[in-house]
Amino acid sequence: MAQRRSHIVDAFISGVYHCTSRCVRKESLLRDPLRRAWIIARLEFLAHFAAIDVVSFCAMSNHLHLLLVTHPELVATWSDYEVARRKVILLACLRMHSKSLDCDEETALEREIAMMLSIPARIRAARRDLSSLSFFHKLLKEPCAKMWNREDNVTGHFWEGRFKSRKVLDWPSLERVAAYIELNEVHARVATSIPTSLWSSGQLQWERLSDGLPDVCADSAVANASVDASQRVLELRWEPVFPCQSAEGEGLVAHARPPMFPTECANRAPSLLRHIHRVDQAGRRRRPDKAGWISKSQPDAVSEAIARVLPRLLRGSRAVKLAARSIASWWREMRRAIDSQLDPIPFDQCALSMLDAARGSCYGSKEAVAREALRRGQRRMVAVWSGV
Repeated sequence: MAQRRSHIVDAFISGVYHCTSRCVRKESLLRDPLRRAWIIARLEFLAHFAAIDVVSFCAMSNHLHLLLVTHPELVATWSDYEVARRKVILLACLRMHSKSLDCDEETALEREIAMMLSIPARIRAARRDLSSLSFFHKLLKEPCAKMWNREDNVTGHFWEGRFKSRKVLDWPSLERVAAYIELNEVHARVATSIPTSLWSSGQLQWERLSDGLPDVCADSAVANASVDASQRVLELRWEPVFPCQSAEGEGLVAHARPPMFPTECANRAPSLLRHIHRVDQAGRRRRPDKAGWISKSQPDAVSEAIARVLPRLLRGSRAVKLAARSIASWWREMRRAIDSQLDPIPFDQCALSMLDAARGSCYGSKEAVAREALRRGQRRMVAVWSGV
């Protein structure tokens, strides 16, 4: 039986949610690359102004995966003006209406903000909407549905009902869900590796790692190797691909990001290199319920990231060359050691959970599921998977 959204989503506490949306009749209405590019650009825009992080995403030809973090506590620290400004920017229709008046865009924006500030009920609604999954999906899916229906010269639904959401209760589950999302293109045989997954956050995170290597080498060169270059690479953090923007000029409280999970520290984010390598290794395991996997002949994602920038780094100063060579040789030697340190993503849990898509409303360990059941006031809950 379907559960009410309010039983899954807590509107007042930060939470992590795996959200899925399908095109009507599972048709490939997103096969056009321009449409998928629009969705990715829209996600970045919405995350910039809403109080929601986009941790991972994948835009397939007929469905969309999102891993989102809501931050209602962060919205509570923002001033009324900041809340009104963000809501007005997100609601482009209000700005379009204001543009019909004889004024420039900035004046129209300030006019709409002043109008919202004059009505306390609208400010309260705006605070609620900025961290709302439903409002986020409305702003994402409604404009494109209207636009693409006009392009196709059709009427009716573009998306198959509302989005589905499951709550992620702990860090191991977050890492597993992120890996599942970022491997969607590989499993569907539309990509051969993480770097070739053009419409997923995995490719953007891989680019972050590759683009961060020159800075690591430059910092190591300035520090005269006082800190090993490989250690600096491991210090690159895995963060949301599209994080929400902190309020400007409102003090440290408005900038502080609450922890994703009540029992975890806010700085729990793992190394970006380890995350990418974990996803890469998970993608190499063949699954009977999936058509594709990463071939053994395909270089690992971290090696590809290093190879992408190594020729440019070897044209730098002597210190930069030494740092680049040390990173490349360190990774060749340490790749297997890191493999043994990574917690494998259990096949039976992941495969069966995604095959049995109709059951479960959360991901997490038995302890995390028990805490969530207590919060919801339920005697028991069915988890999509439940770790040890």
